[in-house]
Amino acid sequence: MTRTVSTGNLFYRARMRAAAGNTDFESRASTADIVGISSTRLYQIERGLRQPHRDELLIMSKEYGAPELLAEYCHTMCPVGCMAMEHD
Repeated sequence: MTRTVSTGNLFYRARMRAAAGNTDFESRASTADIVGISSTRLYQIERGLRQPHRDELLIMSKEYGAPELLAEYCHTMCPVGCMAMEHD
C-alpha cells in the first residue's frame, strides 16, 4: 500500500499534531468518524485539491484543538478575508 503524505498542508499538520495527543487522528478513516467529514474529503482538503467548507473548518479547528486554522483560512482562502487583507 502506498501512503500519500501531505506534510506541507496546514490541515494535515494540524491533524498530525492532534494525533500526538489522540491516536484516533492518525488515520483519515478514524478522523472521519470524529469530525463527520468523509476520509475522501479529508484527503482532498489535505492534498490541497479542495478547500474546506466553513462548517468543516470550524469542526476541524475544534476537534484538532487548532484555532490557527481559522486565522489561516481567513487570511489566505476566504474571499472576504483576502480582500480585507489587501486593504490593510
